[in-house]
Amino acid sequence: MLAGIKNFFYRHRRKFITTGAILGGGVFLIKIIQYKLRQFQEQQAKEIAERFKRMQHFESTERTCNQTIVGLSPTVSEKVQKELNTSEILEKLRSNPENKLELWEELKVLAFAKIVTLVYASSMLAVTLKTQINLLGGYLYKDTVEPVDKQVSVDIQTAYLSMIQYFMADGQDKLIKLIKNNVEIVMRRYSLKQQLTLADAETLFWSIQLALNNDELSPIKNIAKFALPREVNRSDILSKMYDETLDVLENTEVADVCLSNVSSGFSLIVDELAEYYSEADPGPSQEKSKSALNVDSLSNINEIKISLAKLIPIVNGLSTHHLGHTAGSSSNGLNGMDNRNGDMMSSLVARFMQSEKLKTLGTNVYETFCL
Repeated sequence: MLAGIKNFFYRHRRKFITTGAILGGGVFLIKIIQYKLRQFQEQQAKEIAERFKRMQHFESTERTCNQTIVGLSPTVSEKVQKELNTSEILEKLRSNPENKLELWEELKVLAFAKIVTLVYASSMLAVTLKTQINLLGGYLYKDTVEPVDKQVSVDIQTAYLSMIQYFMADGQDKLIKLIKNNVEIVMRRYSLKQQLTLADAETLFWSIQLALNNDELSPIKNIAKFALPREVNRSDILSKMYDETLDVLENTEVADVCLSNVSSGFSLIVDELAEYYSEADPGPSQEKSKSALNVDSLSNINEIKISLAKLIPIVNGLSTHHLGHTAGSSSNGLNGMDNRNGDMMSSLVARFMQSEKLKTLGTNVYETFCL
């Protein structure tokens, strides 16, 4: 019997060898697959943890960015109010002076220049800080991944972020001068007695925007010239970060974000003016709530006209105070400027920070410099 079994194995030895090789190879292959699968799972887990860490860091960077924009916006607003101050002219007009026509012409330019400057300045502040803080955030994230080779010291961080001070001072001075000059040119086409519909008022703002866009120093196309100093104290890393920030701000994506913000800001102003036009409706809508525009008032609003002389105090009030609260009125149209509460700058900044284009810009900058 044993001899028979031996002969059986001998006759089929090749089959057994082949089968054994296949089974052994299969076991080896399974072990390789299991090993590779574990490697893949570990790599996936590592990447997921890395993405989660990066996401948390980005969200923290965004919160810091938004808080910084909100924190600096009052300073920007105060400078605009100071440089384009209308209080002295208003006081003179209340005394009914002999040169009141000349004063009204000056007030016309200052009131519109002030509100236009707030729109541009708030947009440029938001875009510049969104770029700077996310670029810095990207560098800081890389430092957490490679802590042995940290690039950005506290001193470098301070020096880099302090560059925004240029915009807060010299940059704003240049911006105010540029806008005032362009507003003065546009406003020459409009007389104080000219009657304007809401659409006419909207066209006036778009005309100012168009004039600024066509200027060789357009804030939309040349934001870096207003936002960044020409020189920095050049350590290697600070110089590199400065050049990279300059490249980002000169990118067409940034110009597109700025243009979108400015257009949105002017839309906000026109929406607010619509309430005043509604309240000026000579029809039954006069008795309606000041906070609501019904179908009748909306259908009649484009037929309502307000003289530029009456529109100037309203525009001046919008630039000085909060949107959404109706100002009082008086026979000379001046007292209504002082009866509002709050700050318009915060309304503009809040709107810009909700912009998907601005959010995308921040995300793109962070992702570029954290990898």
